[in-house]
Amino acid sequence: MGLAIASGCGSDPPKGNGGNGGEGGEPWGAGGSGGAGGAGATSTSSSTSGSTSSGSMSGSTSSGSMSGSSSSGSSGGGEPPAMNGMTAAHNAARAAVNPPAPTPIPPLTWDPAIAAVAQAYAENCVFQHSNNPYGENLYATTGGGSPQDVVGSWVSEAANYNYSSNSCNGTCGHYTQVVWANSLGLGCGMAVCNKNSPFGGGSWEIWVCNYDPPGNFIGERPY
Repeated sequence: MGLAIASGCGSDPPKGNGGNGGEGGEPWGAGGSGGAGGAGATSTSSSTSGSTSSGSMSGSTSSGSMSGSSSSGSSGGGEPPAMNGMTAAHNAARAAVNPPAPTPIPPLTWDPAIAAVAQAYAENCVFQHSNNPYGENLYATTGGGSPQDVVGSWVSEAANYNYSSNSCNGTCGHYTQVVWANSLGLGCGMAVCNKNSPFGGGSWEIWVCNYDPPGNFIGERPY
């Protein structure tokens, strides 16, 4: 069992016509970092909405709007072997939003061009947001992660999100980007790193998922 750490992204400014995901108790936009413990392999995820915990790092950057349920189809054609199941895991979460979306949330479709951007950034081995034009979720771990682990970490933040008030009690920006209805394209990358470890040293993995269009627009619900 490894240690998981979540990283906050309080320095991320709002961007474009949306905002970086909220952190901690703040909704979307730049915020502070909240904590949520994690168990299992050491992992870190970041996106324009980050979370800090002793278990795993997670954060999400996005600017869009949140969306509810989506089709259960995987739409993951073209995923490389290391990403097998990544699109399906996202779409399962989109189909299971609570409360349900008024109309089904469209499934994400794997986009090789977006994935190439995510992979290139992952290979920098830096657990910080890239500030590219996409929504972005990051995850890091010290022990072999899987697409299901990565998405599961982000989706677990659903417990912190209140749809009726569109607010977070803790960190929820990774989850809201995953289920953001207006985001349609998905591309992810992963690299094994031996430098810049957010865990203090040793080998680690960074996972990067980018979303197009981005989600987490300030003041908007995901769906």
